[in-house]
Amino acid sequence: MSHNIKIGSKLGKFEIKGPLGSGGAGAVYRVRNIEDGSERALKTLMPGTVEIEEIHKRFIREITVAQKLKHENIVAFDDCGLQEDVLYYTMELVPWGTLGDVLARRRQLRWQDTAECGIHICRALQHLHQNNIVHRDLKPANIFLSDDGRLKVGDFGLARDHQSGRLTIDGQTVGTAKYLSPEQAMAKPDIDGRSDLYAVGCILFEMVAGRPPFVSDDPYGAASYVQLMQQHVEKAPPSLNEFVVGCPPAMSVLVGRLLAKKPAERPQTAAEVETMLAEILLDPQAELRPPSQATAEPAPVPQSLTERLQQASEPERKVNTKALVVLAMIAVLGLALILIFQRSQ
Repeated sequence: MSHNIKIGSKLGKFEIKGPLGSGGAGAVYRVRNIEDGSERALKTLMPGTVEIEEIHKRFIREITVAQKLKHENIVAFDDCGLQEDVLYYTMELVPWGTLGDVLARRRQLRWQDTAECGIHICRALQHLHQNNIVHRDLKPANIFLSDDGRLKVGDFGLARDHQSGRLTIDGQTVGTAKYLSPEQAMAKPDIDGRSDLYAVGCILFEMVAGRPPFVSDDPYGAASYVQLMQQHVEKAPPSLNEFVVGCPPAMSVLVGRLLAKKPAERPQTAAEVETMLAEILLDPQAELRPPSQATAEPAPVPQSLTERLQQASEPERKVNTKALVVLAMIAVLGLALILIFQRSQ
C-alpha cells in the first residue's frame, strides 16, 4: 500500500499533507494529526523495501531507538502504527531544514556559530551515549533546525543500540564516507560513542573551512567511497589553520583531536567536547586545556541560533540599504543635471 500514499490520504490518525523528503529506504511526509490538528513528520518505508528483511528490521530498530530518546536536542518521537502493510512512525516536525541545507547555501559559517552548533550536537550525543546508543551516521543532513532555536539530531536508521542485538554483519561498513571514523571504515565490530565524536570533528571542520577534512579526487566516481575511507584510515587530517584565517588556535587543536585516528586519542565523551567548545567561546585566545582542568560550565546557547543560521544562509534576501541610498542619490543627481542642461538650452 505504500505506493498509494497520496496527498489527503490517511495513515491511522494522520492525514498526509505533502512530501518532506526521501532516502534510500524511507520516505518522509508532512502530516496532520486528525484528532488534535497538530502537524508532525511521518516516516515509512519506500515501495519495495518492506519485503527486504534487513531493511525492515532496521526500520523497526530505528523506531525502538527513537522511542528511548527524550532530549531537547534530539528530534522527538511521537507515535507509530501499522496500517495494512504500511509500517510508519511519526516525530516532531522540524520545518527549517537541516544543517546540510545551510552549508549547501552558505558553504562556510563563522567559527562562533560553528562552536554553538557543536554544543547543541554534543548535548544530543551525550544523551544518546548515556543510553548506550551510537548514531553511526552523524552528518549535516541529519542535524535539523527547529522552531525553538535549537539544532536537533535525528535519523537513527543506522544507529547501534548496545542493549539490543546487532543488525550489521561483522565486516560490513555502514555510514557516510565523508564523516566515517577510521574504525567504521575498517568495519571494526566494537564501535562506541567516540566514533560519533570523530564525525563531530568532520562536521566542525566543514562548517569552518567550507569543505570536509577529506575529499575525493572524483567525488561522483565509483571509487570515491573507497578513496575517502582510505584517507580516514591512513591520511593525516589537515589543520583548520591551513584553510581559515582568524579561527582560534584552540578550535583548530580541538578539531585535530577529534580527528585522531585512534579513539583513545580523541576526547572521550561528548560532554568533554561541549565544555571545551564553551571555553573557546568564552576566551578564544586561551590554550585548549584538558577537560579535567576546564572551568567553563556548558554555555547557555542563544535560542536564536536556528534563526541566525537560516538568515546567514540566505544572503540574497538581505537588502543592502547603504547601496540603495547611494543609488538613489546618484539618480537624483543625474535628474538634476538633466534639468539644468535642458534649461540652459
